[in-house]
Amino acid sequence: MIRPLQIALGVFLCLTGTVIGQDRANLPHYDIMADLDPESGALTVDVTITGVDGGPLALRRADWLNIENVTVGGSAHAFTPLQRGLIVPLSGVGQQDVVISARGTIPALASGGRRSGAGSAVSAADGTFLSGYSGWFPWNGSAPFSYRLSLSVPAGYKAVSPGGILQETETGSRYSAVFASEKAFEAPSLFAGRYEIGERDVGGIRVRTYFPAEIAGFSDDYLDAAGRYLTRFSAEIGPYPYEDFHIVSSPLPVGLAFVNLTYIGEMIVPLPFMKGRSLAHEVLHNWWGNGVYVDYPSGNWSEGLTTFMADYGLAKDQGSEAAKTMRLQWLRDYAALPESRDERVRDFIGKEHQAAQIIGYNKAAFLFHMLEMEIGQERFEKGLQQFWSDYRYEMASWEDMRSVFETVSDKDLTTFFDQWLGRVGAPELTLADVQTEQTGDEFLTRVTVRQGTPAYLLLVPVELETPSETIRELKRLDGQEAVLEIRTGEPVKSVHVDPDFDLFRRLLPGETMPIMRDITLAPSVTMLSLYDDDGLTDQALGLANSLMDRGSTSEVVAEALDLTQVDLRPLIVVGQPAQLSKFAKDNAISPVPDNVAAGALTAWAARSPAGAAVLFIAADDETALRSARRSLRHYGRQSYVVLGGGKALQKGIWPVTSSPLMKHLTK
Repeated sequence: MIRPLQIALGVFLCLTGTVIGQDRANLPHYDIMADLDPESGALTVDVTITGVDGGPLALRRADWLNIENVTVGGSAHAFTPLQRGLIVPLSGVGQQDVVISARGTIPALASGGRRSGAGSAVSAADGTFLSGYSGWFPWNGSAPFSYRLSLSVPAGYKAVSPGGILQETETGSRYSAVFASEKAFEAPSLFAGRYEIGERDVGGIRVRTYFPAEIAGFSDDYLDAAGRYLTRFSAEIGPYPYEDFHIVSSPLPVGLAFVNLTYIGEMIVPLPFMKGRSLAHEVLHNWWGNGVYVDYPSGNWSEGLTTFMADYGLAKDQGSEAAKTMRLQWLRDYAALPESRDERVRDFIGKEHQAAQIIGYNKAAFLFHMLEMEIGQERFEKGLQQFWSDYRYEMASWEDMRSVFETVSDKDLTTFFDQWLGRVGAPELTLADVQTEQTGDEFLTRVTVRQGTPAYLLLVPVELETPSETIRELKRLDGQEAVLEIRTGEPVKSVHVDPDFDLFRRLLPGETMPIMRDITLAPSVTMLSLYDDDGLTDQALGLANSLMDRGSTSEVVAEALDLTQVDLRPLIVVGQPAQLSKFAKDNAISPVPDNVAAGALTAWAARSPAGAAVLFIAADDETALRSARRSLRHYGRQSYVVLGGGKALQKGIWPVTSSPLMKHLTK
């Protein structure tokens, strides 16, 4: 999603003092005509803005876009150019039409297709990406508004933009298309490339792929998958809100979501995960984020809800174990998050790094899982449909969502939302005591559960095993301690509190094993190179820095370390396999298990006797270290991974042997 940049544009607008009428039936309108040559980067654009009241009119533009002339009411009009904008002085009463003509040369896409962010503008023979936030056409940042965008590119290219397709023409020399939106909250972006278009009708929705010839063979798979997701979410929420859905490939290594369009890197199009969970996530954003818009100053709810319904929803389709595994992954990620990088869910705006994703995607998704337990599946589903019905094409906040769920459930959810949105941290549960006794024909089991302060209001799953069945009940914990009473017809063999990880909470030592994110999420780490060669050490440092989350750093040390220090920073140790085995043995750290296969590079997470997180990386040569820079960082949720031949030969998480929240009872 790129919508958080709207906040910056809102600040820009507030500084200008420009007023544009916001009447829903008469929104400001932009008529944009763009002529683009992707290979040279030449862009000519004419914009007619109607519905402008008052002045001066302050407009944003890219610094490479030159304003040639401005007319108001059909006559030439003075304007003041700014470094990244312009001011058009206006006078008089009533709405006025402003016409602006501009041209420029779009910055060239760097060789190799460097990663570009949501506000980028780049062009090359392989394709063009003009973000709406780049200022590729003059725009004042006011929303909502309507627009009509006419695009023209040379033959051999296709161009596409968010919005419905009004018309499309292709001749021997040009391709032209017109896109429109009756109510937009962000400036339209523009994409062009040497695309082949694949198309399918899905219940009246035109679904398209824009892929170059080299990957056009994947079009049918993407059209099939997108059709399934559009059908699924329409049934779960309400009808798809747009006429079209476009899947556009990019020479850039990006993944961005727009209204009725997703933009994904060509390199990842062939990968199975993209047309699976990732595509489902982007399709669903047309309801959450691009159908109901986010009131960003009050927090971004859309990523959590989309993660819950798409990513987690597909996991649930695979069965209860797959769903449990995803919840445990979220909790493991949170356990790896340093306390200094934790934040409130309410403060999440967008994914700037992995730490933000753990809160805004994972923890927020967990909130919806717990809300469904709190009010029941039927009322939860009704609440989603009501939220969509009430706020479609409007902005909504966390408070708006709470109000809807309170209405459909007839419950006061103030405490529930306040604690999960407004607090930093998570509860930590303790199984303090279990007592069971026979009372007549029944058995009464008392389970004492405790939590720290300040206490959370929790609905705690408790599982009891008897000789013939497993009983699961939800019990309320509304203070630091509660004695939960459960009656059974048979004696109880064992008690397990939250056995399936249904609560967002701090994992206890016996519930989790080391993963690589324990090290890579840390604000800073120490890297120890056991190599004797400076070239290998330099490559190892480059690999270590590529693993660290944004804002984190690694520091190389040459001397031996005392791993008995309790306050030791997380550590990355890199060297030959034999060197790492000796280092692990000398420092009483578990080596990589014998059943882990050999490969070009092996990485595994462990803990020192003092509790410090350690990441071992074993590689024989510079080639293995260099090639792992792109791939190794994708396995942060794993305890170990073996890389070879450009892929993961083996990966996994060290098994957990016991849980402090489980107790076996003897007769």
